[in-house]
Amino acid sequence: MHIVIAGCGRVGSDLANRLATPGHDVSIIDSNAHELEALGSTFNGSTHVGVAYDVDVLREAGIEKAEVFVAVTDSDNANLMAAEVAKEVFHVPRTLARLDDPAREQAYRTLDVDYVAASRLVTNLVFESIVDQEFKFHLTFAEGDIEIVEMTISEDSNGLTVEELEVDAGLRVAAVRRGRKTFIPATESALEAGDLVVAAIKSGVRSKVKKHLTEE
Repeated sequence: MHIVIAGCGRVGSDLANRLATPGHDVSIIDSNAHELEALGSTFNGSTHVGVAYDVDVLREAGIEKAEVFVAVTDSDNANLMAAEVAKEVFHVPRTLARLDDPAREQAYRTLDVDYVAASRLVTNLVFESIVDQEFKFHLTFAEGDIEIVEMTISEDSNGLTVEELEVDAGLRVAAVRRGRKTFIPATESALEAGDLVVAAIKSGVRSKVKKHLTEE
């Protein structure tokens, strides 16, 4: 998969290295050459100096064959513009932009730009770490009351079936990790103490399932 990343700060550089390692074709753009140099000689991708939304720089980075474009600079305006150029000018199938200022969220929605709200994501993670220790959140959707979580089955609930855990259609188990093995369970599958369960859950159901979980 060819992926173009705009922004080589902490997020962009980490993302570029992680995507390039499994063999994706990664190009990364930044206006600061020193940021690109910091990736080091082991970086398995191409680097390009320039502005995130510059058409010529994007072409140099291979935007015309890109399947994914990600804008994670430290400027919301630059991220929005870059994602729009990638989507509307080069018709990249998937675009994603970083959003730091919640006040600009409506502008992203108006232009139909997919985004990750960084400040909200961090806030949710910190809040849940304080309030709901039994749940570790992977993803909270911007709208609605459904969240993707991971949770660990307690000793007292050893033998609980998936069907018994799935409360009133408010929770659906997606996968279970047991030791080094990960599998998709059947509804009649018995869960074991220490199992890590990944599920979609409605916010109102948390109190009903906490009794089956350990605090982490």
